[in-house]
Amino acid sequence: MRSIRMIAIWTTLALLIGMLSGCMPQQDEETPTVPTAPDGTVITTTAAAAPEAVWQNPITGREDMNGSTSDRPVGIMIANNDFMQGEQVGICDADMWMETETEAGITRIMAVFANTERVPSAIGPIRSARSPFVHVVDALDIAYAHAGGSYPALSLLSYVDGVGNIDLDDSGAGDYCWRDEDYPHDYEFRLRTSGEKLTNYMQDHDYSMQALRDIPWTHGTPTGKACGHVQIRMSDAQIISFEYDSASGSYNKYNGYSETRHSDINGKPLQTENVLILYTDRYNETDATIDFYLENGTGYVFSGGLTRRFEWSRGDDGFTMTEEDGSPLTLATGRVYLCVVGAHFEDELTIG
Repeated sequence: MRSIRMIAIWTTLALLIGMLSGCMPQQDEETPTVPTAPDGTVITTTAAAAPEAVWQNPITGREDMNGSTSDRPVGIMIANNDFMQGEQVGICDADMWMETETEAGITRIMAVFANTERVPSAIGPIRSARSPFVHVVDALDIAYAHAGGSYPALSLLSYVDGVGNIDLDDSGAGDYCWRDEDYPHDYEFRLRTSGEKLTNYMQDHDYSMQALRDIPWTHGTPTGKACGHVQIRMSDAQIISFEYDSASGSYNKYNGYSETRHSDINGKPLQTENVLILYTDRYNETDATIDFYLENGTGYVFSGGLTRRFEWSRGDDGFTMTEEDGSPLTLATGRVYLCVVGAHFEDELTIG
């Protein structure tokens, strides 16, 4: 009996100790301190946001592709008539340009951006497709924005695989472009689009936002013979030139014999770090329009105030561009201006 009473006593003591310990403050847990201002106001804090992802622009080699999941370039067909000088919109923001003759000595320009997110909020005047540009957008896997086109160019677009054909002259394209009614030129020169509208077009039409082909050059240190000036005859009616600025490491573009500096409607100059010339045979595809064979040949690169020749070819797998020794073509980090020129004009190239 005594042992039973002792067990009961110890059990009762154990229960009392457990109850008391549950009421005692825990020494190993600190009460969180709420930060307050001198006036007693509670100070709230926000965790720092993770830095936005940045990766290399495949066209320029610059680390300026921010927060995007798209790496497919988009090219936009831009009017380049003489009266367009100083009146183009958004063109000088591009990562790359292509200029070539299209008809009657007139050239057009395709402004190329590394993806639709890099296209400004307004760009134009948007003009019709032409065959030389179709060859290039196919070879580089560029989505191609234009307003209708010549019959041969539209025919090419109809069977070229993989091209993101963005025809803003189509009857159903009204949500992806607009006309600037205040623009002081005819109706056909008032068409505009934007990066947001081009993104919507590609997504709504299930076009791939990912590039299927690599850009056919790498980036590194320029080499070659010193050359700060280049003048290129583009056609019987058009001459352009580039002047190297050693302070910025870029070339300023000029148009015509008067050497009018190429600027946009806001006065922003067109500047590039690399100029490429592809010389190739041209022909009249119709009574009005020009095309080029664009199969293979020798070109010139101007980069970092230096120049040299390089080799190029275009096949089923796109463009291949190499140094004369067969190694990959190396450009300076920065933008690219690509000129496609009739081979018979090569003798009129002026460098110095």
